[in-house]
Amino acid sequence: MLRVSESADVRQAAPADAREIRELLTGAQLPIDDLDRADVQFWVAERGSPIIGAIGLERAGAAGRLRSFVVARSARRHGIGRALLGTLEREARETGVEQLVLLTQTAESFFRCAGYGIVGRVRVPEGIRALEEFRMLCPASAVCTSKRRGGAERGVDD
Repeated sequence: MLRVSESADVRQAAPADAREIRELLTGAQLPIDDLDRADVQFWVAERGSPIIGAIGLERAGAAGRLRSFVVARSARRHGIGRALLGTLEREARETGVEQLVLLTQTAESFFRCAGYGIVGRVRVPEGIRALEEFRMLCPASAVCTSKRRGGAERGVDD
């Protein structure tokens, strides 16, 4: 468990956390339709109860899709998002993920500050493009960003 601040911790999610994660995602109008079918590893931030943040990693070979990233509105601007992202990135690196990809409509500047660059969807690894949320649940207006183990992607090409 990672101590985020005096009042929040980040830990790997347990099956019992699924309801609270879904509630956070639904409240933020993020997709949950494929969560029962997807193989997503989650981490959560909490201050006791309830969970105040979540982030998921869906692997596809040497690439991973960062998804379902949410911090409760009342808990924002306290470093919780950075702690969740840092935990996911560490885990991804330790398990051989070379590239992280995400689609976002609301957090582009947050991810740019974290070293993610905008890329065209055609530059995303095939395994990621084949994932249901990437193909069907995220709108075309979502910005595609990516970060390789060595740093941000460069340039939009589609």
